[in-house]
Amino acid sequence: MNPESHGLFGCVVLVRKDDTERVPQRGQPNEEFSVLLADWLTFMVPLFIAELRHMTDEEIRRARADALEQIASHGDDLQYGGRHQGSSRTALAKALAILARAEGGVTALGVHACLAPHVDCPGRPLPVLTDHPRDGRTEPPS
Repeated sequence: MNPESHGLFGCVVLVRKDDTERVPQRGQPNEEFSVLLADWLTFMVPLFIAELRHMTDEEIRRARADALEQIASHGDDLQYGGRHQGSSRTALAKALAILARAEGGVTALGVHACLAPHVDCPGRPLPVLTDHPRDGRTEPPS
């Protein structure tokens, strides 16, 4: 594991649509599916990141093709329920875990997933503000 990585499970966080609202926003009836899906993805994607971490490029290629086929064939079951709902949602989580391997990770469906710190990472902690010793100004540590 690279010392610059986010660790075994990567970084998977809910993301903001803009500075004022969180995506998905709770309390809106049309957003209930999005809220539940985003919450579920923040649980499942890290597990798939850990599972995929030691796969070969060929194994990743096969996993990508399988996830793509499942989502393309049964995306309606994923959203509305049906016989293939579980396998389709699992394929979606696995696809996001695969995409998290790209530089800068992936942001989709209210979730950001990545394997290493990068510029503008929503999972990067904000700098801790400290008092400037000379004039009392507040600024990030150097």
